[in-house]
Amino acid sequence: MSRVKVLITGPALTRSGYGVHTRLVLESLKQREEMFDIYVNPLRWGSTGWLLDDDPFLSWIHSKVNKFQTLGEDKNKFDIHIHVGIPNEFERAAPYAVCVTAGIEATKVSPSWIQKSYEIDKLIVPSNFSKWVFENTFYEGQDQKNNKQVRIGCGAPVEVVSYPVREYHNNSIDLNLNTDFNFLCVAQWGIRKNLENTIKWFMQEFKNDDVGLIVKTNIAKNSTPDREDCKEKLKILLDEYEDAKCSVYLLHGEMSDQEIDAIYKNPQVKAIISTTHGEGFGLPLFEAAYNSLPVVAPGWSGHMDFLYAPVRDKKSKKLKNKPLFAKVDYSLKHVQKQAVWENILVKEAMWCFASESSFKQKIRRMYSNYGMYKSWANKLSTHLKSELSLEKILDKMLKVLIPEKWLTKPEYFFVSDLFVDDYVGGAELSLETLINSGPSKKYVKVRTSELTDQLIDNNKDAKWVFGNIANLSSDMISKISDSGISYSFVEFDYKFCKHRNPELYKMVEGATCDYKNTDRGSVMANFCNKANSVFFMSKKQMELHLESLPSLRKDNIHVLSSLFDDDFFKFIDNVKQKVKTKNDKWVVLGSRSWVKGLNETESYCKDKGYDYDVLWNLPYAQFLEKLAESKGLCFKPSGLDTCPRMVIEAKLLGCDLDMNELVQHTGEEWFDGSYDDIIKYLKSRPSFFWNTSFA
Repeated sequence: MSRVKVLITGPALTRSGYGVHTRLVLESLKQREEMFDIYVNPLRWGSTGWLLDDDPFLSWIHSKVNKFQTLGEDKNKFDIHIHVGIPNEFERAAPYAVCVTAGIEATKVSPSWIQKSYEIDKLIVPSNFSKWVFENTFYEGQDQKNNKQVRIGCGAPVEVVSYPVREYHNNSIDLNLNTDFNFLCVAQWGIRKNLENTIKWFMQEFKNDDVGLIVKTNIAKNSTPDREDCKEKLKILLDEYEDAKCSVYLLHGEMSDQEIDAIYKNPQVKAIISTTHGEGFGLPLFEAAYNSLPVVAPGWSGHMDFLYAPVRDKKSKKLKNKPLFAKVDYSLKHVQKQAVWENILVKEAMWCFASESSFKQKIRRMYSNYGMYKSWANKLSTHLKSELSLEKILDKMLKVLIPEKWLTKPEYFFVSDLFVDDYVGGAELSLETLINSGPSKKYVKVRTSELTDQLIDNNKDAKWVFGNIANLSSDMISKISDSGISYSFVEFDYKFCKHRNPELYKMVEGATCDYKNTDRGSVMANFCNKANSVFFMSKKQMELHLESLPSLRKDNIHVLSSLFDDDFFKFIDNVKQKVKTKNDKWVVLGSRSWVKGLNETESYCKDKGYDYDVLWNLPYAQFLEKLAESKGLCFKPSGLDTCPRMVIEAKLLGCDLDMNELVQHTGEEWFDGSYDDIIKYLKSRPSFFWNTSFA
């Protein structure tokens, strides 16, 4: 059984936030490695260092990197592409593509991110805040078709997957601290983290107290020059407070996950503090929180996802989501000029500015009333370990990353160029009726653009239903025919014809085609003959297939007709009851499709002296209401129309019908019967399909 071929592009081997994110994606896929053929295209991320640890998981990643680097010409042959990084750097490398990003720290994403979102099938972010920003960012653009100004927003669905709790045991670290009560701040030295104010406000508040602040930071890279730059910046800040009793400790350099975890667990480290302008998630705050470390931070952006927890209200006894951290007041203002970053942070965006007085008040209370905050932290830790366990997050990440058709073993697969989610046409509505009336809810819809050899090979035990498959290559149709899968085929037109309609073939080619001797004819004949059942829309359509392809089996072919669901029949009854009298108008369908014959129908109506209305793009319900009010339907298609729903609808609504011989279901016994006969016949068709299809 072939595995789904997956490419992960991201900084998998770097000591960066996106490195952590890439490894989380890989870890989720590794759980089901029997289903996935995994390749890693490793990227650098800024100036961050590379992981060189002797670790089995990293060795596994290296093996996937080596696989990718030796692919050669097959580097473009993937089923799924997962890009971990900022969206504007995304480049699709597979039919299905996902971008996993840390999100954004401000209220608006850049235009380039919005533009790229239209090339992505799904966006995954770590927080509801980041999801909100993507879904609420809009820019003015121009519709190329009509030159009108339009609002353009995110073009891909956005899903949230948190980082997981990771538990390490028996870790300890000597921090060489001279103070027993120490705050911790983990932040890169830059404008977003607001580190300078955090240090300065701490010094001002505790200048007369024997309290410490541990600053785990760097400017760009954990190098010796970077360390010296950090020391110099810190010295300049602290020189203003020479007489202060409080202490500041600098931690700089590469540290493993276990060492960072040991800092959170150190008994002299009492709380983590931040005056950040914004977080896409806030990983250090999260790690501290699930290690029962009290948190002081602004009440805004990504970290709000994990700093709240359900607490039972003393009065109502009901669970309410409450903040279990010291929430610092803030105001929203536009990002500083020096923070604007091309293709990342736009000048129109806003982020939070922590209140100096509120921050000082909260860290003082933390120091003075530590027991209460520690109690909150313990409750929060219990909640996070339960709800965001590694097992749960890996499972969720996998389900969000990978479409269901590649994860589950459905009983049924429905394959079509389009479904009603994409386009509401007659074939799509009929297929949807089949799907909803089927014997099992364990099914997936697969667009022909998504169908791969691997998907077929991985699901040979399932039952397959093929609808409109005009976009499938002859090679893929032959693959299906020879695959050994159990399948049925609903033919809505004439796919043995390269133009999907013999009348159009005559118009374009100027001759009648000998379909039985064409490659396409042979492929479709073999496809029909290998099927459990083949269903046509009308007797005339079936007869023309038998005439054009004499090699077709006769024992597996059936006439199905167009399909309608129960809601349709209810609606028809309601409309008929509403309309008491009809007008003298004829309805003509407004359509740009050649087969619907608009020009020919209008000419005919004029010659006949009909008073008619051309109906364009009306909502379905309104169209039926118009039919119900009208004398009749005039419909003169230019090509073979196998079983047009509109004609059936008009007949049920009591309309006169003026059609030509190209409407192929006319003359069938059921259609010439009474209203009740037609209803009875149509209601029987879905069950007829399912009783016959895989018999």
